[in-house]
Amino acid sequence: MEIGLDIRSAELLQRRIEEAVQGSGPVLRPVLLPVLRRPAKRLRPALLLAMAGERRDRAAISCAAAVELLHISSLVHDDLMDEAPQRGGVRSVHVTHGAGMAIVAGDLLVAESIAALGEVDPRCATDGLRAYAEMCRGQAGEVDAQGRFIDVDEHLEILSGKTAALLSAACSIGAVLAGDPAGPAARFGRSLGMLFQIVDDLIDLCATAAEAGKPVGQDLANGVYTLPALLAARRYGTAFTEALDSGELDAARDLAREGGILAEVLRYARGYATAAEESLCELPARPGLAVLPGELFERATRLCTSVQRATVPAVR
Repeated sequence: MEIGLDIRSAELLQRRIEEAVQGSGPVLRPVLLPVLRRPAKRLRPALLLAMAGERRDRAAISCAAAVELLHISSLVHDDLMDEAPQRGGVRSVHVTHGAGMAIVAGDLLVAESIAALGEVDPRCATDGLRAYAEMCRGQAGEVDAQGRFIDVDEHLEILSGKTAALLSAACSIGAVLAGDPAGPAARFGRSLGMLFQIVDDLIDLCATAAEAGKPVGQDLANGVYTLPALLAARRYGTAFTEALDSGELDAARDLAREGGILAEVLRYARGYATAAEESLCELPARPGLAVLPGELFERATRLCTSVQRATVPAVR
């Protein structure tokens, strides 16, 4: 997805992110600085600033930093829960300083984030708090669903909290800063977040490690059943689930990548892309954001057709 920050905004954002832990004391500050400085896409701050229009004052940068702090907090906790040794070439906090410190460090980032949002506008703080609550509910749902074939609607509800809620909040906060309606912006961000997650799941299923720049095939191996896997389980029943139970991951992966399954995944992706485009039409023109749903949908299509030719729904 082609959205990013100009050099000046990226510098201001990084400075403000690090300022957030300046007062965290001699114990937590050195724990967090390596995490805050590791390479990152900064997608959520970029969305917020794009939605905020021309604003690049301290208030806008502070809000952009705040949503990134919420995201980083979730990653610190995710790495602990997943027992991940590193992320982005930097060792995880629970590895370097223990599980207890990882919990506290992540919690501190949440507190600093909400404080920064509240200093700008109480509505921004409310959006941040609600998003984080959704993220927690989504994460809890994912933990509960691990290794189980849940209903597709339940799965999408989990994704809406775990992934899409913070993108929704980033866009809503950006709209508040711009003086525009927050509702359409929030809906745009949520639909975009759902589309983003579908693409991410397709990367794990359809891309090579060289194309993805990371190990692939991890979801099925770890009992994390994404949308293609749930659709395959619904269509193929025991042929799919028994392949997984017997460790025949290649056979299960082939069923999940079958043309009919991928075509259905693309129908969901197209629905979210269309919803995002329609929500953005309710706001003043933002050319940088308008192209994103189509770009993500095209990425999903390329991933599917790189495996085998799927029946691709027409782009409207």
